[in-house]
Amino acid sequence: MSASTDTGANERYKGTWGLYPWFAEDGEAWIDPADLPRFQALIPYGKLFQCIEDGEYLTLRYGSDAFRVKPGLYKPVSAAPAFGFGSEVTVKSKPELRGRIAGIEWHFKNEAPFYYIEANGKRKSTRYAESDLAPA
Repeated sequence: MSASTDTGANERYKGTWGLYPWFAEDGEAWIDPADLPRFQALIPYGKLFQCIEDGEYLTLRYGSDAFRVKPGLYKPVSAAPAFGFGSEVTVKSKPELRGRIAGIEWHFKNEAPFYYIEANGKRKSTRYAESDLAPA
């Protein structure tokens, strides 16, 4: 099988959002060695990544960070987030609370993304569903 065939097989992931449920017990070979320390520090389980490049490695973006990982553990999700990282939002129940999307994770039971926002330079501990937020 040629390298171009392998790349073609992974192109189905480019532009998708998904999970990369990697744990240290899975082994370090799944993550590009240059990205491993940052990926470990992120604690990737439950984080929702956007796949931005394909090839021998997928490039997954989380916020302003990008990580190169092998495609075998990547799991696309059924619902892409309505708000991307950095999107300005308001909380519907508290219209005075305005912030930007600082974290996107996956709610496994509801099979939907949920969000953390940063307001006034501080990340809020409350998690919000899409229905809780409106574009600012």
